[in-house]
Amino acid sequence: MGLVKTFGEMWARNTENVELVPGRKHGGQGIYVLYDGSMPVYIGMGNIKQRLNDARHSGRRGQMWDHFSWYIPSDQSMTRDMEALMLRMLPLFLRILNRQQGKLLGAMEDKRGKKNWAPERIMRAKLLPRRR
Repeated sequence: MGLVKTFGEMWARNTENVELVPGRKHGGQGIYVLYDGSMPVYIGMGNIKQRLNDARHSGRRGQMWDHFSWYIPSDQSMTRDMEALMLRMLPLFLRILNRQQGKLLGAMEDKRGKKNWAPERIMRAKLLPRRR
């Protein structure tokens, strides 16, 4: 069994395409991505068709997107983790419209901790000359 049961990618934002997305009665629970051109600007989950319709009329992100992708997982219990992984793949500056931070509930973090992977530490290491 694969991770994703049904999906659509890079569909243009229009009423006809939103209507083609499965609704709640047809298993339309999953993850969706809103794009401005080819750049993802928002990732969400829930009843995809309803959430897309809400996003079209949203004062916060209504005019910020022109395409969307959607994914319905084979196992609905994986939806939250799939959304979290997708959010974690976005650079911080692209997560500006998302309120969720992409927490992996129940997962153990490696023993090095977050400080080893902090973006400012990585940038400092690349910018500063090495000591001999």
